[in-house]
Amino acid sequence: MIHSKDIWDVIQAKIPREHWVSLKELYEVVKEYGNLDAEDFGPQSPISDIPKWKRNVRNVLQYRKSTGEILWNREARYLLPQTL
Repeated sequence: MIHSKDIWDVIQAKIPREHWVSLKELYEVVKEYGNLDAEDFGPQSPISDIPKWKRNVRNVLQYRKSTGEILWNREARYLLPQTL
């Protein structure tokens, strides 16, 4: 199962800085480069078909927004600043 640090590493390595990207684009990048396994594709809860890894991506984004490491425009678009 992919861990939060690994998700953040993929985002930092594959998302261009100073360029707004959608949540969908972030999902695509993590899916392509995150080395996801079968456990990652399990449902995030008993009443949801959304895979665990997508919930984990959202959790990483939520935390990194709070630290200022990523910006959010309140419309599901994110930006990695050039410098912290």
